[in-house]
Amino acid sequence: MILSTCERFNLNRLSYFIAVMEEGTITAAARRLGVSKAVVSRQLFLLEDELGTALLTRNTRHLHPTETGQRFYEQGKAAFLQACEAFRSAREEGDVLRGTLRVTAQLDYGTLHIAPRVARFISEYPEVRVDLSLDDELVDIIGQRFDIGFRVGWLADSSNRARKIGEFEEWVVGSPALGVLNIRRPAELQKLPFAANAMMKNITEWHFHQGADTRKITLRPALTLNPVSAMIRALEAGECFAILPDFVAEESLANGTLVRLLPEWTLRCGGIYAVTPPIKYRPLIVSRFLEYVTDHRPLS
Repeated sequence: MILSTCERFNLNRLSYFIAVMEEGTITAAARRLGVSKAVVSRQLFLLEDELGTALLTRNTRHLHPTETGQRFYEQGKAAFLQACEAFRSAREEGDVLRGTLRVTAQLDYGTLHIAPRVARFISEYPEVRVDLSLDDELVDIIGQRFDIGFRVGWLADSSNRARKIGEFEEWVVGSPALGVLNIRRPAELQKLPFAANAMMKNITEWHFHQGADTRKITLRPALTLNPVSAMIRALEAGECFAILPDFVAEESLANGTLVRLLPEWTLRCGGIYAVTPPIKYRPLIVSRFLEYVTDHRPLS
């Protein structure tokens, strides 16, 4: 029944109608589509004839949708985009994955986790090119035309689509020389030199939790720097401590160049997010890369 109703319907005519609705005039729609005004007018006439109803009211300067036309635009555009996506996906599934992927990430997470995965991704898909930008400043992924961004921490409200792909904890870490001091209470940290991450918004007030017990302490940085990779080197070279995400510190803790202080106390937990522009259908190359990142966490 659906086929008999729609078999004469020309999907291209819907694209002409959508262009007219969004551009406001036949002239602008023709310019957008790269055809003549006569072609656009003819397609609109045939579309209304097929539907048996008026979609637009016309005068010498303006076009206005009828009530039916407005409803047809809203429903028709959604169907048109879905049809285009189905066509594109079917075509790409049969092809070798190719194209350019623009990725942004915060410096430390990008260096430790995204850059190695990018290298493996392009090895697996040799016809893919990746532009990877690492920056701790908040990036406008739409304005700067990134396909996907990775953010660590606590996301501000945004129209972008965000998918949580992991979590992290904040740990107190320092040189092995501090490990012998047997520090048991957060307040004891105030006696030690504190190295702070310059990119963090609040570097002085910290809340430590142990069960129902909460301690708020104020730390005055003796050293403020970024990136965190430089901080790691500073911690390893001197007798100071820092509060870092676990994924940044874990390698140094494993090889013994840093130790964790107050492991029985917890600080904040945050999320790791993949952020994409607010489009309904994600390009295949973006979906495949996101799957790769989330499915290939161990790099051993």
